[in-house]
Amino acid sequence: MDKAGDLPSLLKKRRGIKILIVLKLRERDRLQSLFLEVLEDQNKRELLLYSLCYIQLVKKEGSFSISLDEFLKCAYRSFRSSRNQWKDVLVELNLLKITDIYGSVYSGKDIYKIQENSLLFISLDPAYVDDFHLISSKLVKYWGIVHKLEYGKLWNAQDAVSLGVYIFNEELYEEYMDYAEIQKERFKKETAFFEVLEEIIMGLTTKREESLLHWLESMERVKKLPEVYYGINIEKLKKDIENNWKRAQKGKRTERIKVEFIKQSKKDNFWRRLKEAFQRIYKHFVFERPWNIHAKNTRPEPIKECVNV
Repeated sequence: MDKAGDLPSLLKKRRGIKILIVLKLRERDRLQSLFLEVLEDQNKRELLLYSLCYIQLVKKEGSFSISLDEFLKCAYRSFRSSRNQWKDVLVELNLLKITDIYGSVYSGKDIYKIQENSLLFISLDPAYVDDFHLISSKLVKYWGIVHKLEYGKLWNAQDAVSLGVYIFNEELYEEYMDYAEIQKERFKKETAFFEVLEEIIMGLTTKREESLLHWLESMERVKKLPEVYYGINIEKLKKDIENNWKRAQKGKRTERIKVEFIKQSKKDNFWRRLKEAFQRIYKHFVFERPWNIHAKNTRPEPIKECVNV
């Protein structure tokens, strides 16, 4: 297996491995589905907000059971209209349950039966309690990525690629695999790039024999990309992949890879701003698209008057 000549035989396994990946994607959990839903529809950001409010209050109170009134105050301060539709949001979120002082539990569509004039508490679905800290970490990352989306601008291939990089760099690998499957259907010309990062993820997360296959695949696929691809430093990415390929061959631990963007000169920034101005004009007079990525001001805004994460 140490010989490079043995690797072509492993390539025959590629199709079977790919099928297994696709099957796994179909078993996506609720949290990952939530993230993809918000990326597709920014009007659903409240789903993430509600989840974050709950996480913050749990950390503050030291209990998984939180007063529903306190919970809604947190959400209300950030989304002024949310109090009137909180039941709709919780039903769609499908991560939290509500209990009354008599021990009755309400989840899913049963939440619509709740009488608001009684003392109520909200808590996490028991299926997710053991993973609370992982969920908390993921939700903060989700919010940071979603906050890089800007309403009302042109949605294009560059946006899809840039967003994929943000997800990958946060090491949200399962989420990236789901996201890439969707974007490869939407932007077929960018398939090569999405598949490079998929192969890297498989190289980082599989056992040695399989990882060698994926590092080899990623090296082959990245050759199809120009040195700079939508502002991404592909030359550095190639070196990082080759480094991990060599480490994997020697049985050494592979290193995490972070995709980097090329720093633009002032001249490049001028032309980029001019291009974006034309895009805004075009969008205004011709059509609207859901959202666009912007690189500046990427720090997520704090949820006003709520506990900091």
